[in-house]
Amino acid sequence: MHMPPEYFLKTGKRLFKKNFRRFFLFFDFDGTLVPIQNNPAGCSLSTEVRSQLQKIALSKSASIAILSGRSLADIRKRVRIKGIYYGGNHGLEIAGPQIRFTHPEAKSFKHIIDSVRQSIEKATRDLQGIIVEKKNLSFTLHYRMASKENKVLVRHIFHRTITEEFSGHAFKVIKGKQVLELAPDVLWDKGRAALFILQKFGTDYLPVYVGDDLTDEAAFKALKGKGITVRVGSSKKTEAQYYLKDHREILHFLQTIYDTIQTGKRNPLHF
Repeated sequence: MHMPPEYFLKTGKRLFKKNFRRFFLFFDFDGTLVPIQNNPAGCSLSTEVRSQLQKIALSKSASIAILSGRSLADIRKRVRIKGIYYGGNHGLEIAGPQIRFTHPEAKSFKHIIDSVRQSIEKATRDLQGIIVEKKNLSFTLHYRMASKENKVLVRHIFHRTITEEFSGHAFKVIKGKQVLELAPDVLWDKGRAALFILQKFGTDYLPVYVGDDLTDEAAFKALKGKGITVRVGSSKKTEAQYYLKDHREILHFLQTIYDTIQTGKRNPLHF
């Protein structure tokens, strides 16, 4: 029987103390560390969240990875914390200490995905409220700011383009919160990316994954029984064990982790 997640700030904090060892913290970006914006170019970390992440990273009791649907270059530019791991395009690109990875099969899709993007850009250029976000290995069509009529139309254009103009090619369509993404059709997701990073570090770390979107569900499932999984936003259908009410609770969550680390250092036998 599938159990609904428990509210982390009520029941989950004791797990950090019970399972205290080095943490490996995975975070989604948009909707998790920052609120979702109408224009994706407007997102940046708050001073408080960046400071808390930096303190945790410098504690030497935790490693941090940010796994985002954004391009690797974009997510690194927006987070700007040294010594942590970054995953772009849902983990198709990963960079950090001693890791430089691009999924070998994904590269072969770049040319055709660029062609699809250009076709969709041309077909939607006169529609208000549409943003086409170009990424290194994929692209995302944002329609959050569009009218109701344009939302219907742009979804039709997207699907018609890939099924008619590019019918001989295989793609992965990733649906998000009023976005559609076209990505390489490879067997890879945030769950596989998280496990790829973890396997380089052995079993000394407790994995903790926090995310808010459908793409994070693959990581919740991959880490089930291996660590702690937290969904941002309540949902009975999630694979996560716990939830936070919204992204505004992420600072409290980070403070809980840092306090656990500091208490563990002062009283190691207590844990």
